[in-house]
Amino acid sequence: MTVKLKTLLDRSEKNMGSGIHPVVKESALEMVKRAYQEGIFVQISAGYRSMEEQAKLYGQGRLGYIYEGKNYSDLSKPRVTNAMPGQSYHNYGLAIDYFIVSDDGKNAIWTVDAKWKRVAAIGKSLGFAWGGDWSSLKDYPH
Repeated sequence: MTVKLKTLLDRSEKNMGSGIHPVVKESALEMVKRAYQEGIFVQISAGYRSMEEQAKLYGQGRLGYIYEGKNYSDLSKPRVTNAMPGQSYHNYGLAIDYFIVSDDGKNAIWTVDAKWKRVAAIGKSLGFAWGGDWSSLKDYPH
């Protein structure tokens, strides 16, 4: 059974959080709809991110990272961002992350392939910049 568009939209809206900018939210949901029309099932995994959540992500793969008196260092995980709290568009509700889902909607697919790049192109046509175009620390979901 193929995942329903409404399911992808509902999950995406929830994952973007209440702090997402309304225009970003609308564009992100439009990206999901357009991809779906092309037989690509995509879901938004993140949108608004608090400063503390950003500190946790920035601390991954770093030793001695302190934010507001708390140690966020986590060497058990790889680095995933170069943006400290306040430096990410996620902190202002102006960025989203996405992934492809299996046809039944039950599994996330993180392989950056033609489908993934097509979703990025759809996103760019809607005004988003794609982290896969960045020169340092490529961020394909962004």
